[in-house]
Amino acid sequence: MKRRDLLKTSLAGGSLLPFVSNAKSPQEKSDNLLNNYLKGTEILRQGPLINFEQAYRVMHEEELDGLIVSDPVNLYYFTGYYDHLGFRFNAPTAFALLSKDEKKPLSIVMNQFIYYFSVTDSNFNWDIDTYLFTGWDKKIGENKDSSMIKEPQASPSLIWKNHGEHPVDEIELNRLGKLDDVIKDIPESVDVQWALTKAIKNLELDSGCIGIDHSVIKNIIENSRMKSITLDADHALRKIRIIKSFREIELMKIAAQSNAEAALAAVKQVKMGATYHDLKSVYFRECSMRGNIPYLLQMNTVNSEVFNREFKDGDAFMIDAVSQGFHYTGDYGRTIFIGEPKKSMINATKAIAIGWDAVREKLKPGLRYSEIRKIGRDAIKKAGFDYGCPVTPHSVGLFHTDEPGKGGAGAYWEKDDLILQENMIISVDMPVLNTGIGGSAHLEDLTLITKDGGEQINDIGNRTIIV
Repeated sequence: MKRRDLLKTSLAGGSLLPFVSNAKSPQEKSDNLLNNYLKGTEILRQGPLINFEQAYRVMHEEELDGLIVSDPVNLYYFTGYYDHLGFRFNAPTAFALLSKDEKKPLSIVMNQFIYYFSVTDSNFNWDIDTYLFTGWDKKIGENKDSSMIKEPQASPSLIWKNHGEHPVDEIELNRLGKLDDVIKDIPESVDVQWALTKAIKNLELDSGCIGIDHSVIKNIIENSRMKSITLDADHALRKIRIIKSFREIELMKIAAQSNAEAALAAVKQVKMGATYHDLKSVYFRECSMRGNIPYLLQMNTVNSEVFNREFKDGDAFMIDAVSQGFHYTGDYGRTIFIGEPKKSMINATKAIAIGWDAVREKLKPGLRYSEIRKIGRDAIKKAGFDYGCPVTPHSVGLFHTDEPGKGGAGAYWEKDDLILQENMIISVDMPVLNTGIGGSAHLEDLTLITKDGGEQINDIGNRTIIV
């Protein structure tokens, strides 16, 4: 069979036509697939994603007076705004600040034009002090006078110039109105150093211990002659992120389900003669149709970007599919059979299903990671199987493995023996670590830890897929 037979469809106009005669058009199908994504946009618009209760608790535990972050993912976590400029520059362009004093406001520092051009369109339900600056022309450290009592005059706001030939549209009117409201509350600063210094002092963090995620924050604090001490905040941020807020949980449900659906839709289109690259391409497309950004599709234990081979009748292979929706991670594993499965592979997939079911029954707050591993491995052994399976739990969120490790900040990351808590979202990896079984096998779903147990946030369906 030729590679073009990968898909049980034909190509027309660059789109994959459905393979049943009464199916909807590609555009209608795409609209339906994006329904969950559209729900996610409304959740995101409602406000910051961070679990404030957990953040305040961790700051007290870590003896931090506050946190200042600039990494696009951390800024997004604090505010709901993904800093596309920081992502493209791979350098800090905006900052979010949170004090351990619950009475003080969450704050953001960013360029005035980027706020006007990029933030206002989202109409976020923000209760955030917003500090804007107008100048890009000075490097950090050039301004040695930010300890002065009086700040220099900022340059005028930069906005699109009205040519006057047609009425200004509602997008621009909304931008101007939002910018005006912010500037009335907190006047613009001349540059980033003045703006961040002002925000730090207003939060009374100018003599405290601050967790930071980039050295440029430390440079600004030192150049502004503040007495603050700065520490690497990675460990504290991971401790905060393991307990999800309500909005995070809702976005995780969308991301996880869309990822699982994309993976299933892709593998169900596989035929003999298709290649690993073909399947990856289809999975990436199916993710995009649902609003997810594809990250990786591991097939048959292969992670290489360049390895390729054709599928053939009798193949049995695992997939580990990872994509993100709204920057939250879906992680999904299954075993795929092309044609009738071999007995050895039936046994392998049965073994990991038994282990996973045993674990699922026990998941609840108070259970340790080490106990999860023991429950799964013991169940497999008790069923009479001797397959190697790691039964590896890990927290999933803004990152595939999103949890604190041993040693704290700055240490080589090593998984800690964490205790499950309510509103954690975890994966338990169940691959078979054996060769000579006629293929490869894997099983993985995402579970929300509730006060009563575990709730699957993607459809768990069949543990094996026959195509």
